[in-house]
Amino acid sequence: MDALECILSRRSVRNYLDKEVSDKDIETILEAAKFAPSAMNNQGWHFSVITNKDWLAKMSKIIGETFSNPNYNVTYHAPLLIIVSHKDGNLIYDHDGSCALENIFLSARALGLGSCWINQLGEPILYKNPKFMELLKEAGVPEGYRVIGSAAIGYTNEFPLAKERKEHTISYLK
Repeated sequence: MDALECILSRRSVRNYLDKEVSDKDIETILEAAKFAPSAMNNQGWHFSVITNKDWLAKMSKIIGETFSNPNYNVTYHAPLLIIVSHKDGNLIYDHDGSCALENIFLSARALGLGSCWINQLGEPILYKNPKFMELLKEAGVPEGYRVIGSAAIGYTNEFPLAKERKEHTISYLK
């Protein structure tokens, strides 16, 4: 798949098959993430890769309870979650982490996998919950790091079609 086709066909997927993502595909996705642009080539991000179903279920339970939705599954049952985190304290890190996430989403699409941006793990209210903080520690998120975002990834039978793009979102000055 060429780059432009990959960009134009990437969509958020919320329906995954019960099939593990191969280690080779995970490594390819992580390599793409590491090559995202970062301010002054800082590369200060950290990637936590979770395939443990029990951990994913615990995380969903904590997030569901926090937001009064006990049956919520934060990853939509995807078999893989990649958490992107960075040292807390600088807005630039959010930009760097977002660039890495985009590379994750695009590389997943290029490999025929579905993905979805999962932003709940970065919600400040969760950082007050000791159970949540313990799960982040278990996942390998370094102390003093904050979650920028995460990517649910897996095989799917459904790549949604694009919705119409909004008009009047581009300005030119020549």
